[in-house]
Amino acid sequence: MKKKTYTIGFDLGGTKLAAALLANDGTMLDFVKVPVDMKRENSATKTQQRVIQLIADIAMDFKQRFPKETAAAVFKGVGLASAGPLNAAEGKLIHPVNYPGWKIVPIRDLVQKEIIKRGFRTKVFFQHDATAAALAEGWVGGGKNMSSYGLVSVGTGVGSGIIFNSFPCQTQGMGSEYGHTIVDFQKFKADPSKLHHCTVEGLASGTGLLRRAKEMGFQGNSVEELVASKDAKYQVLYQDMALALACLCYNLSIGYNLEQIFISGGLIKIKHLYFKEMKAHYQKMIRQMNPAFECKIEIAKTKNHAGVLGAGYLPYLYQKGMP
Repeated sequence: MKKKTYTIGFDLGGTKLAAALLANDGTMLDFVKVPVDMKRENSATKTQQRVIQLIADIAMDFKQRFPKETAAAVFKGVGLASAGPLNAAEGKLIHPVNYPGWKIVPIRDLVQKEIIKRGFRTKVFFQHDATAAALAEGWVGGGKNMSSYGLVSVGTGVGSGIIFNSFPCQTQGMGSEYGHTIVDFQKFKADPSKLHHCTVEGLASGTGLLRRAKEMGFQGNSVEELVASKDAKYQVLYQDMALALACLCYNLSIGYNLEQIFISGGLIKIKHLYFKEMKAHYQKMIRQMNPAFECKIEIAKTKNHAGVLGAGYLPYLYQKGMP
């Protein structure tokens, strides 16, 4: 029987921090999710310090409540997945879009230093959140036994993780930032300074939906409120969301000839507003171009836990010598 080992996975996003203590078969022993307000302090440095302290607090809480599973003999490390852009090899965030004012932050080393300072001697491994989610799908989800597949994470932002010939599609720790692909050329031509508004993320993310709704007069403060309003005038937002995501999946298909694409992230909870239409757009596009490139698009089996599962898989992956 294979010896049980354990890891902790952290998934840091633009609005929340999720964490889980995981066994080496993907079983989740405990899971926590807390809000993270990236604008609270009006100081990027203070926000970074608070987030790092929060990660360390949760790690120490797991260690105190699960002493046997976090003992040195069976504990394999901490994985941290974050929204990017970032350099996974160097452990650095590189001007991350959803963390206002953050520039180049060596977050992996800062987290490891803080955890060790508190007496938890372990190593921290780092990866892009959507790439980690894709790795999770290959570990315990629908991507098992696949060598080339993609995952699109739709939440506060839009991330993409590509596993290509069994390796994360990155060079020197960077890459797979397809959520920032431009899809609205007319808007870009009208105002090149608003590049981010013209991308897949600008149209299909929670942040993008809320920004565009407010431009149309919406007074609420969350996607949940927007959906609950059921105002017909906002249907165009979900239609544009579906088309932008279909374009992204089309581009990934013809670029990598993927076996499958999985959709993950917080906004799968409103998939009834865009998922069916997105797949219909994708099929029309890909069949017109060349049906040989068509692949299935499905909701990820790891669902909203993909980020923490992928983060928890990182210690196993990198200790095997993965670049």
